[in-house]
Amino acid sequence: MANTNGSKKIKVSKDDSMREVYPNARAIEVAGWCCPRVRAGRRSAEGSRGAISIAMLVWLLRSGLTILRVNQNLLPRIARLLWPYRWPVMGGAACLVVALAMELYPPLVWLRVVDVELPAKNINGMAFWLGTYLLSVVIGQIFTAARTLLLEIAGQRLTLDLRLQLYSKLQNQSAEYLSRQRAGDLISRITSDVEAIQDLLINGTDTVLASALRLVAVAGILIILQPTLGLLVILPMFGVGFLLARYNTRVRPFYRAARRRLGEFTARLSENITGMRLIQSFAREDGEFGVLKGLGQALLAEQIGAVKLRNKRFPFIRFVAALGQFLMLAGGVAFIMMGKFTLGGLLAYRGYGRYFFGPVDDLVGVNDLVQRASAAGARIFEVLDAPISLQNAPDAQPIPPLRGEIAFENVSFGYDEGHPVLRDISLRILPGQRVVILGPSGIGKSTLLTLVARFYDPTFGRVLVDGIDVRQITLQSLRSQIGQVQQDTFLFNASVMENVRFGRPSATKAEVEQACRVANAHAFICDLPKGYDTLVGERGVKLSGGQKQRISIARAVLANPAMLLLDEPTSAVEPDSEAAILEALERLMHGRTTLIVTHRLSLARSADCVVVMAGGRLAEVGSPQELAVIPGGRFAGMMT
Repeated sequence: MANTNGSKKIKVSKDDSMREVYPNARAIEVAGWCCPRVRAGRRSAEGSRGAISIAMLVWLLRSGLTILRVNQNLLPRIARLLWPYRWPVMGGAACLVVALAMELYPPLVWLRVVDVELPAKNINGMAFWLGTYLLSVVIGQIFTAARTLLLEIAGQRLTLDLRLQLYSKLQNQSAEYLSRQRAGDLISRITSDVEAIQDLLINGTDTVLASALRLVAVAGILIILQPTLGLLVILPMFGVGFLLARYNTRVRPFYRAARRRLGEFTARLSENITGMRLIQSFAREDGEFGVLKGLGQALLAEQIGAVKLRNKRFPFIRFVAALGQFLMLAGGVAFIMMGKFTLGGLLAYRGYGRYFFGPVDDLVGVNDLVQRASAAGARIFEVLDAPISLQNAPDAQPIPPLRGEIAFENVSFGYDEGHPVLRDISLRILPGQRVVILGPSGIGKSTLLTLVARFYDPTFGRVLVDGIDVRQITLQSLRSQIGQVQQDTFLFNASVMENVRFGRPSATKAEVEQACRVANAHAFICDLPKGYDTLVGERGVKLSGGQKQRISIARAVLANPAMLLLDEPTSAVEPDSEAAILEALERLMHGRTTLIVTHRLSLARSADCVVVMAGGRLAEVGSPQELAVIPGGRFAGMMT
């Protein structure tokens, strides 16, 4: 028998008493409200729909992953970055589940009030359910705030740790690897690429997890409320998943190219800012602006390509998703007119609609975030996966305080395969000797110094220090006992005191000042605006070439090394500073094994040994007195 509000009377108990059952009674029962079960026949008929519903929910879960599909090898690696922060992330996920449950509760209150309490005019019942409504909102906000806090903490820690991991890898990389990279591109990977990963792992994961849970939970509730209508509403999601999978295939190359272009743009920008004085000196402002503009336009083209594709495909994807809302309204009205649904059920459907179709829109939006992070992750893992070609051997040992003996045994080396720079070099340098290396530019003089400090390993032969192959010595113990003064002096944008202390941070102020006196730097440092606390600017831009070189010498003096490697120490200084620098070098070299690459014959005259190189080989080796009297000799020709 039918009731006036469209419900039915059916038998549900052994005494054949009649109870009013609403078409959505199962949903109310799931919510914990005591409602009768329907006839076995109806359960059987709806059992098949239940099986279809389960299959649909499984598809929805897989569809969410399809929407966010990236490289199968890359995604697990990106996800594993979260493992050290699993506890705050898991705590955030638990808070999300509670907050989501509270978020999905209000539409059920609407259903209960409209279909049960309002027809019965039960004021106490309505007050109770409205109270639970407010309580769910309060609980939801508390757990949402806790979730946000936990995930933000995890995200900031992830960002810092990943950047430090990248820097640590670069710091331990070989000179060969670093010479093939552009500093600006590496900076771009450490900054913007890491931010893209953080957005995916924290914000993106939170959005995806919340949206996926909402989709599955709401889909389940919609099917329970009205199985047939629920299936109709969910049906367009098949099309959404298929369209997004095709979109991802097309857009992924745009984002990878954009990340590469961004690295190129950042690298050139970094170089130009560092070399701004050179650009201005040659009046190349317009030309370099044009180059940077061209790189920026190439980046813009890739980004615009992605935007055009997104705005070409997404309106149709959203239209397909919106068909679900159309089917919800049209189907809901039809089922109410057929007596298979109620007004309260339709209101609940409408309430859940924003939780169902909103997450679809969120997933569509986060899809771009995933593609950007995929491209950024590939660039990050390129750095982390790059092999370290030069590192401590498994059996390497720290070396005791050096005596300073150096030996090259049949050493050959080339930066590129098939293009040797050094050929069959054999040379022995005794402790305390001062050796000057002469020869034309590009002949391999500086390369000899890099082999001693083991920035490179020889292709053939070996380099020994105190009779030990440098490959059997730990890098830290070897380099910490070698002082280096380079042709292109590098100073940090810090105070004079900090730059001098760099090789020995524990040095006292008195020790720093004494080292600067030895380097003939104390007087000009005292004349600086803040003395030893004066900031020298980036790369020492506020100092002259001679002043920078004397600070570099003071840095080496303070480190008190057993050996010295001096690479053109006076080539980039002004004439009035050269005498002071040579005097400082004399003090520095006293009692230390020293290799000097230079074009200044004044340094060669006071050397214990002179090495003249030609064609990557040793052309002449001997004391300056011996070589000066060789008829037609190379050194003799230089002296005349």
